[in-house]
Order: sequence, then structure tokens, then C-alpha cells
Amino acid sequence: MATLSSSARALIISEAKAKFGPNFPDALLSIYIDAYIDSGNDGTEAGNVMRQSTAYADAFPGNLNPDGISVKFSESEYLQIVDSYKRKVESLGVNAELIITNDRIETLIENVVSPQEFGERVQSIYQNVLTALPEVKEYYQLNFGQELTDAEIIASAIDPNISQQLASGAIDAASVVSQNIVRGQIGGLAAAEGVSLSLTQAESLRQQGLTAQTARQSFRQAGEIQSLAEQQGRTSDVVDIVGGLSGDPDEQKRIQRILGQQAGLSSAQTGAVRSQTGQYTGLEEI
Repeated sequence: MATLSSSARALIISEAKAKFGPNFPDALLSIYIDAYIDSGNDGTEAGNVMRQSTAYADAFPGNLNPDGISVKFSESEYLQIVDSYKRKVESLGVNAELIITNDRIETLIENVVSPQEFGERVQSIYQNVLTALPEVKEYYQLNFGQELTDAEIIASAIDPNISQQLASGAIDAASVVSQNIVRGQIGGLAAAEGVSLSLTQAESLRQQGLTAQTARQSFRQAGEIQSLAEQQGRTSDVVDIVGGLSGDPDEQKRIQRILGQQAGLSSAQTGAVRSQTGQYTGLEEI
């Protein structure tokens, strides 16, 4: 195989992304580039080789026609269609990653289901479920001892497997809710505690494990820790502290130093009072 200069490789990648879409998988780009060089810079042949690979079947399930070479949609169109499927599900407040699996994508693409048609089907299910939510909730409570949220019921109606996974504990309730909604909930709860979050910050905290259930207490606790830090002459950001409470190791160390110093100060103060009076005066240690 001929050696390719970095500039030549960058040019091929640029042309491939213009052809296949900016989010085209890197693994397929590598296959395409190798095939492009082997074929004497024949883009059509390189595309055929790439589409016959296992990596292509994994990345674009259902897109190959029976001849094994031609496709139902261009790769750029395919990615846009799948993104549209996901946005239709997200609009219902449900986590699209649970619904739009590779198997479901393959079925939809093989049957050439447009995003509009898919959206109409999902909306139909949503409307039917919406009118029966109280009864469905009561049923699950009486028969399974579970209190399902609206999102869980809607997701279970779209995909019955989700109901089984919820019952078995394979997935938890929080994973059913749309991540857009979770970000919004985190931002709203932060605002209630006087903290303004950007969308990027809310997403970062969500990825670190913060949930709508833990956000309020975390921001409240972070505010208290920030106050202690200021008393110690430290500069500390509430959002960073929440990140530490949610698992960021560097921030956890900073929090431990703040609390450790406060514990030392508290012990010193208590000791001083005790040495003067012979007994404690009821100071609360933090």
C-alpha cells in the first residue's frame, strides 16, 4: 500500500465527509481511504468496498439493497433520517436511545419509513396512551407495585420490551426520560437555588451523574460549601462543587480540603471554649 502524506490524507477525508456527511464514522473513513488508494483513486470503487464491510452494516443497518452494493439512502441522508427519528421520540419526553436501537433503525430503513410517517405513528401511540394514563398507572400499581411516570408509560407503549426491562431492573426510571428534559430539570433546580447554568454546564453535570432527583440537594449543599470556602479565603465555583459532589475526582479533593480545614477550625474553636470553661458550650460542629 502506498504511503500517504498527511495533507493528501486530509484532502481525501475532507472530500469523503463532503460526500458522506460530516458525522460519518471514522472507522468507515479509514476503510474508504485504504480502498481509495488501492483502487487508484477511484471513489466509486472505494465506496463499494466500504459498503460491503461489516463496519458499514453496523453503522448503517438496513441501508444496503439486496445487491449488496447499492443503498436505499445516501449516507448523509441516512444520518439525517435517523436523527429525525430520534427527535420525534425526544419530543415526547422519552430518551430516544432506548427506542431508536439498531434493530429498530434497520426495520424502519428497510421498510423505507420516512421520519414524517414514523412521527405520525409515535404521535398516535402517544395520544392513545395520554387518554389512559391514570388507568395505566393504577394497573401497574395494583399488579406490580410500581408507580410509573408518564415517560415510562409512553416508552413502554412504544416498545413493550422497555416495560419488561423496567420490571426486571435492567433499566431504571431515570434512563427513560429524554436527556433534554433532564438537562432542563437540572437547570431549573439550579435556578431555584440561585445558580445560573448554561446548557453545556447542565449537560456536563448530567454526564457526571447528576439527576433531577439529586440536583436540588446538591446545589444547596454546594452553596454551603462555597460559603465555607469564602470564609477560608478560597475561590470556588458552585457548579464545580456540584461536579465534585457528582463524582469529579479533582473537585472532590478540593471539597475535602475545604471541609477538612473547616473541621480543623471547628475543633480548635471548641477546644478553646472547653479550656476556658471546662465544658462545651453547645457550638455545632460543621
